[in-house]
Amino acid sequence: MRFLSFLPTPAGTVLRYTVSLAVLGWLAGRVDWARFGGWHGLDLSLALPAALLAGLAYPLQAWRWQLLLRAQGLMLPIGWVHRVFWIGQFCNSFLPGGVGGDALRFGHLWHIHPDRKTAAAASLIADRALGLGTLFALAAMALGLHIAVAPGGAELQILFVASLATFSLLLAAGWSAIRSLWWEPLSVRLLGSERAASLREAAGALGRHHATLVTATALSIGVWLVDFISLWLLARSAGLAAGLLDLTVAGAAAYVAAALPISIGGHGVREGSLVALLALLGVGIGQSDRVALLAAAFWTVSVGWSLLGGAVWLVTTRSTRPVRLA
Repeated sequence: MRFLSFLPTPAGTVLRYTVSLAVLGWLAGRVDWARFGGWHGLDLSLALPAALLAGLAYPLQAWRWQLLLRAQGLMLPIGWVHRVFWIGQFCNSFLPGGVGGDALRFGHLWHIHPDRKTAAAASLIADRALGLGTLFALAAMALGLHIAVAPGGAELQILFVASLATFSLLLAAGWSAIRSLWWEPLSVRLLGSERAASLREAAGALGRHHATLVTATALSIGVWLVDFISLWLLARSAGLAAGLLDLTVAGAAAYVAAALPISIGGHGVREGSLVALLALLGVGIGQSDRVALLAAAFWTVSVGWSLLGGAVWLVTTRSTRPVRLA
């Protein structure tokens, strides 16, 4: 708990920037840039489609958020939802805190619907929960298949059990939150009857929209599959003979590590975890420079799309057009 309270402090922020820069610097130092001719070491016929495919994940995430907003009765134009989502992605990637983008999205919703704060927060919590839940589900499936096809060491089995257990906990928590309402007496005690009623209504709204939840879950799965296929194409472009199953396992671990509040936007930690998991899977043995090149390309693609959110933010600040509610 002391460590978590330390992270938001200026010293904690400096530490997270240091971690990100140190790991990225270590990865960059492992690439023999002269040997590969810089980025020319990548096969652009595979790298460019990989980068474009990675960008497709963002509109899918924005679409998922819009569905969850509508389930809460918050009818907002699709253009507004996508703009705010992109800006949030930029903040999540480059600002301390890890949830700065979610706070920004909540602030925009609060400005438009000041009387629907609970519904706005519920849409963001559900958005995060669906993303994490499907990530752990896919990680557990990929690890299970990998262990069945090519049994590995105890480390992979531990990761499989941890992924399955985390997914089960998230599923149970989400199901009970929208169906059983066991937490209602506690929420009344902590929040008061009025706020507890708003929270109950927000949870109930999600429970009543079964088709929305199914579609949002399908979009979540699609987001991660697009990311994993993009990563697989990047690996092939770097000259690594890695299978899609291996890259799914390594990519899932990398994204989980990125969610830990020990870096800025997961930079460095995500790429370092990717390298560590590939080594654990036996991918790229004797090709450490190519693995590092993959990690560098992975980081560049992620940063590139996040910077687009910064450009959207700049354009949005110059616009004075009012939001027309749908």
